[in-house]
Amino acid sequence: MDLITNRTIEITKLGMDGLMDRQHAVSSNIANVMTPGFQRKEVAFESQLAEIIENEDLKDYIKEQNSVEYKPPMVDVFTGEVHTYRTPTMQEKAYLQSNLYDKFNPQVVTDVFSGTNSSGNNVELEREMMDLSKTGTRYMVLSNLEQRQFTGLSSVIQGQ
Repeated sequence: MDLITNRTIEITKLGMDGLMDRQHAVSSNIANVMTPGFQRKEVAFESQLAEIIENEDLKDYIKEQNSVEYKPPMVDVFTGEVHTYRTPTMQEKAYLQSNLYDKFNPQVVTDVFSGTNSSGNNVELEREMMDLSKTGTRYMVLSNLEQRQFTGLSSVIQGQ
């Protein structure tokens, strides 16, 4: 694990960015609750975040399989097979050097499935207030997680 580019810090930052975009969309929905014809907006980013985490796990697996540390060939005592360690292919090297975090792009989508009222507006104030609360709570959880990561990093730097 590299202390400076800690994966937890990167992932929480992306999650907080997505939640901030969602908070803006919910605020816009609330502000337009009485606007005729307004269609509520939603922000989708969780599947992108899950994919980034999955790909980071794959990177870790590739690094583990292609460790630069010297390991002599191992002989399997049961089968007699010789297991050697390999170097990464060109594709794997390119994949390891790619920045998966740059591909994160929360999508703002219009909710066309919710029922509309007589003015053509589909914003339900109660639902938006619940979403506002959930989003704020999730943001605070990620903020606390990131703070703990930075506190731990600070302790290491200070030698405590």
